This record gives sequence, structure tokens and C-alpha cells, in this order.
Amino acid sequence: MQIVYLSARPELFRETLEHVNHFAPFIDDVVVIVPERMRAGFEDTATVLTDEGLTGRTTAELRALPHTGRNYLLRTAAASHDAIADTYIMSDDDSRPIVPIDLGLFVAEGRHRRRWFHTMGAWRRDATEFDESILHTWVILRQMGFPDPISYACHMPQIIDKALYAAVAARFAPYADTYPLEEWSTYFTVAPTLQPERFAEPEPFLTLGWPQYPGEWPHQIRPPRHVYENHHPELHADGGLYSGLPTGCDPETIDATNLEKIMRWHRLDLQVRQLAFPEDVEQPWTSPSGSRKVAFRGLKAARAAYRYLGLDERAATAELEGRIAMLEQRQQRDESA
Repeated sequence: MQIVYLSARPELFRETLEHVNHFAPFIDDVVVIVPERMRAGFEDTATVLTDEGLTGRTTAELRALPHTGRNYLLRTAAASHDAIADTYIMSDDDSRPIVPIDLGLFVAEGRHRRRWFHTMGAWRRDATEFDESILHTWVILRQMGFPDPISYACHMPQIIDKALYAAVAARFAPYADTYPLEEWSTYFTVAPTLQPERFAEPEPFLTLGWPQYPGEWPHQIRPPRHVYENHHPELHADGGLYSGLPTGCDPETIDATNLEKIMRWHRLDLQVRQLAFPEDVEQPWTSPSGSRKVAFRGLKAARAAYRYLGLDERAATAELEGRIAMLEQRQQRDESA
């Protein structure tokens, strides 16, 4: 089975392939789409296509596009390239399996499985290009007659029919240059109306680290288990959530490492839900995060977490208010220092 990546990070990509080779041996063909200037860094790991060669656009033109618009352009252009198999797995370079998987994760009883994480109409964020792409996709899908579309952009690989992906892209072509779109949901919403017998019903996503930190946005559905990790190298830095854990794939220790990651993520989730922010872990509620450009502190952090997580249990209100007061005092001390 072929897997197709977008990447501009050769070392991270190399590590990701270590995890894929270990946990997903049914993957036997790897294609990666990269900027022309970075081709040499990938040629020993995969079949390489370049952004410029695939799209016919210059490096400057591609750099001028928003991140989501560029990704959409590259994904849709790939669906017309001879190097891409008729059926393939579409992935991000930071999406890593964390348990053994086989093709059954993607195909059940001959039908392509599809994973979702949120209804678009209930997405209440507008801070990033990704948020904007959900808005654009939601509006256009509604105008096409899909009253309550869901988002399949759940940071785990999904299986793609090349011809169907191209057919769906053609339907969105009048909008794609003007409105950056979300490339997973356009396909998994429209393609099943073209060949309904080809697709299984939507299922919950299976991604650890989506969102990166607990509480960044409320889960509408929760993963029944974790099969893939949305990998963030900065979480392994000193003070990070996964500090001290390796990023590579050592077959002797990888299972224990991945289980520890899951434990730490859920432990932080519980702490954030109680507004008991840990002092020894970098996280956006109380610590600046340069890579995410998020810096919640004190009362602002508490109020934000309270709103996002929907902590409405009456029994917990007094305790939470006490913690808010404590955080407010800490904020005042920080500001006066």
C-alpha cells in the first residue's frame, strides 16, 4: 500500500518513517511531496515529487499562499500525478502510528473507513488558518446542500481513492483559489455521494495530541483509543509534556514510550479540567508557548479553561473559584515583580 506525505522537514520525516516501518509494515511504497530546494534531503527515503513540479507554480507563488491553501493545492494536484497509486493513504509528516496496525484500520468489508472529530457548525475558533479553512469549507458545503457537515481533519492518515479525489477537487475548483479549504472534509463529505457503496459510515478519530494540549478546544467526541500520535517535537524539550522521552523508534522501548505519552497527556487533561495547572510542565494555560504563540496566565488562563472545558458541575464550582482566586493572586505577583 502506498502512503503519500507532504513535508519540509527531512529529519522529522525520517523519524516518522521509522515508526511507520515498525508499526505499519503493510506500507511498502512511500511518496513525499517537498519544496524543490529540499529535494536532496528526502531522496534516500522515498519517491520525491516537488511542490513546484506538481503544481506548475513558482516557489514564490507557493510561499505566498496560506498554509492551508498550499496544502489543498498540493493534495489535489497529486491526485492527477502518475506516481500516485489508484488507492493510497494520505498523511501528514508528523502523524505517527503508536500501536501495530494493518490495512483493516482503513478498509472494512471492502469499504473505505473515514474518521471525523468535530461538526463544522460547532467549531468556534477563528485564530488560525486551519480555523479559517473549516469556516470556508463549512459554508461551501452547506451551499452545496450538506446541512451539517463534519470535519475529517483529525491528524491521522486516511485512505483515498485517487480518481474520486480528483473528481471532488474539480467540484471545488471554482472556490479553491479564493478560499483556502480543508482538504480532508471536502473529499470525505462529497465522495460518498458519488460512490456510496465505497465508503463506511463516519467513525471517531483515533489521534493522541489532537489538540496538542488538553483544553485548547473541547472534544465533541473523544477517541475510543489512540492509534496515531500528532507528533510535536517541542513537547520533548526540557519542561515539555514528553520531556525525557525519545522521539525516535527504538523497537525495544517504543511501546513503553508511547504508553507513557498517553498517560502524561491524560494526566494533564485531568489537571487542566480541575484548573490544577502543573508547575513543572510547559502548557499554554500558564506558560508562554512560542511555537503556538499562546500565553495564558493566571485568571485569564482559568477563565479560558473553564469556558472551553464546560466545567459546569455545581459540586466543583467552589473549589474551582478558589483556584481561580489563587491564580489571580499569582498573576498580580507576577505583574508586580
